[in-house]
Amino acid sequence: MPPATGDGGPSLTVHQLLRRLAPEYLERFGSAMPGRHRQVLKKILSCRTPALGGQLFHCADCSGFAYRYHSCNDRHCPQCGQTDADHWLQRQKGRLLLPVPYFLLTFTVPEELRMFIRSHPKIALDLLFAVTSQALQDLAGHPRRLGAQLGMLGVLHTWARTLIFHPHIHYLIPGGGLSLDGRRWIAARKKFLLHHEALGAHARTLFKERVLKEYPDGFAQVPPEVWRHPWNVGCQAAGSGENALRYLSRYVFKTATSNRKVQLLPEGKLRWTYRQSKTRQFTSIKLEPLEFMSRFLQHTLPRGFARVRTFGWLHPAAKVRANRVRALLRQKPLLTPAQEQAWNPPDQLPPQSPPAPVPESACTPLCPRCQKAMRLVACWRVGQPLLYPKRPP
Repeated sequence: MPPATGDGGPSLTVHQLLRRLAPEYLERFGSAMPGRHRQVLKKILSCRTPALGGQLFHCADCSGFAYRYHSCNDRHCPQCGQTDADHWLQRQKGRLLLPVPYFLLTFTVPEELRMFIRSHPKIALDLLFAVTSQALQDLAGHPRRLGAQLGMLGVLHTWARTLIFHPHIHYLIPGGGLSLDGRRWIAARKKFLLHHEALGAHARTLFKERVLKEYPDGFAQVPPEVWRHPWNVGCQAAGSGENALRYLSRYVFKTATSNRKVQLLPEGKLRWTYRQSKTRQFTSIKLEPLEFMSRFLQHTLPRGFARVRTFGWLHPAAKVRANRVRALLRQKPLLTPAQEQAWNPPDQLPPQSPPAPVPESACTPLCPRCQKAMRLVACWRVGQPLLYPKRPP
């Protein structure tokens, strides 16, 4: 946990801070804000408020009542997404994790190229996925390297620990691949997959060629010396892959930060605490409140943009190759429920224990007066007036 500062400033959650700063930010910069930023901010500010509707609970013992407001479920909201991330992690473990060593590779673009990507997010971020995945497949498929096709899970992050714009893609990759003729599993070396400098140079070349060919106007905006700067590619062994997958799942349904505490300082600034990557020690920086708001909003993704993508034989359209890999590794194939039923008669299917009952207190809030489970008495949707409980006579 970060150390206490001891300067006496109050603390707010990120969501509370955004609600406090939004009126001033909109007044000063609203006319210059991208429409997508305004749309996302409006959803975040309405999250878990009467504006999105909710539920009314009543206590039968003491006539106490409580409201539970609906969430916005926007992937940029610091309050939402944790439950979805947990479910996603459980689903992916059985599909992605195999009994082989894993590697975590990270492609980071040079600082001089980040302004172009920030100004053209839809175009540039799509290209970033395309060229990095192609660079991995091109080098892995070379007979003098691995000579195999990879299966990859890629997750885009656009932020650093200080919330600056820092686009990079993490790839979780099994240590090996399917031979080019589809008949063998070719294992990689224990602690080496592909040469990182060659990956960075190839990805940079592919990115330059695609931008020049498909977006010549955007290419003219990039200084020529940018194309001489190397792309940083980090590669580290990730063991069984489970810890790396858990790390990536944290931000599959969340952007930039969780709903953590932020300390306001008497001088009018705020203290942003983070852990340094190299030393793993906590440190902090001071930010102007509106600068924090700007840093948060710059990570807004285009509508419909897929932050998580799979490639190679892990792609949803490559189920035949994925099951071939699983067969070569002596793993059970991935089957749909209908396929499971067809291959295994009902009397041969493994028995499934019924799900454990969810405690009533986990589904309904506790009464603020007597601390007993309350019962749901009414719901209302967006646009309907707020319901008020009937008071006892």
